[in-house]
This record gives sequence, C-alpha cells and structure tokens, in this order.
Amino acid sequence: MSKQLWKFGGSIGILLLLVAGCSDRQSPQTVSTPANANANPVPLAAPKNVWMTQFEQLNGTPYFHAPIYVAEQENKSILKQIKSASSSYEDRSGWDGIDIRNYMFVHRDNLSGNKLLADNSSRILTLEQIGEPLPPSKSNSDPMSQPHKLKTVKALWYVRTVADTNGDKQLSESDRKQIGISDVSGANYTKIIEDIDKILLNSRIGLDRRLVIYTSGSKRFVANIDLLKRTATTKELPKLS
Repeated sequence: MSKQLWKFGGSIGILLLLVAGCSDRQSPQTVSTPANANANPVPLAAPKNVWMTQFEQLNGTPYFHAPIYVAEQENKSILKQIKSASSSYEDRSGWDGIDIRNYMFVHRDNLSGNKLLADNSSRILTLEQIGEPLPPSKSNSDPMSQPHKLKTVKALWYVRTVADTNGDKQLSESDRKQIGISDVSGANYTKIIEDIDKILLNSRIGLDRRLVIYTSGSKRFVANIDLLKRTATTKELPKLS
C-alpha cells in the first residue's frame, strides 16, 4: 500500500513540475526600458532647406564662421534674436530654439571655405570658443569669467545630438549628446565623449583642460578632457544608493 501511495504521489509531483515548466515558458520575463531610451536610435534625415546668416570673425585668426540652420525658421527673424552685433555664437541666449545643423568657415586671405560636418543630419546645440583670453584689465579683472572674449581662438567646442534617441521624431536637448572639438578652421572634428544624457558640470581647468560631469543612463561619470590632445580620462562615480 505504501509503495502505491509513493508511486501516486510521485506521479502528481512530476505532473506539477511539468505544468510549472509550461507556465514559465508561456510567461517569459520582460525587462522594462526607460521612457527616455530608444533601443535602436535612428539618425533622422537632414532637412531639405537650410539657411545661413551673417559671419563672425574668430579673434586672432583669419577665419570667419556662420551657422547653417533649418530654413523654415528664417521667418523668426534670427538677426533680431542676437543681442548685439558683437555677440558671440557661444552665447546661446540669443539662439534658443534655432535648429543649427552645421557651420561654414571662410579664410579671409585665400578665400577658401569649408563646412564643419559632411552633412546636416545632426543638430548642434552648443558652440564654444576655446583659446587665449584677453589680458586682465580694470574692466576685466578675471578673464576666465568671460571666456567668449578671447584674444586668440585656438579651437572650437561643440555639443551635438546625432540621432533621435527618445523616439519623438526630432533632435533636441532631450536626446543623447556628444562632445566634440574641431580646429579653428572647422576641420578635424573629433568626438570626445558620447552617449551623454545630461551634462551636470562643464568647468574650465586652466586653458587646456575641462572637467565634465555627466549622466549616461542610470550612471554618472566624471571626465578630465585634454583640449590639446583631444582625449578624455573618464571614471564612473559611485552610485547614489
């Protein structure tokens, strides 16, 4: 009798294991994806119509540059958005909302011209001039506090987004970003850091280094950027909890 019960109980146990196994196969576990992440970010097509406004000289160099932006925004009277004729393009307060896609550079002596990027499929969120500041004066006791007032521009710093990473069919600050540097002529653009969700700090360390703290997904990183070598030493910061 005990042997029969053992066999019966064993049969029920095997049956329950088989049912459980089938249930597991029918209900696979799913991994949730953050709302602001796109597993397959796709570069958007470049706008068909773009426009270019007035040029500005890069101090201490023979180069002039001008932004190339989406032409549909021309009716916003971009010239009125610039604070003054002497405003630097790195002062973004006059360019908020303008969809800049590229920059044109012209050499004043040999009349050569070139674009920063081969096409207009990405969006440039920030352009900042890097170089030797004006010497201290009574009106400017701390040259580093006014970095756009440079004696000589040595290079250019960019923040740009190259793909629609949040799936809203447009390029904006909400998408993942990259930091890059080019020559003052716009040539030799070099990517320094990619996959940036948000920049928490961008601090100058002398004339040839930057300290950048940024987030990428759920992680936070600190990077020491050598502006001359165009390299970054990056370390992950400890988790918040």
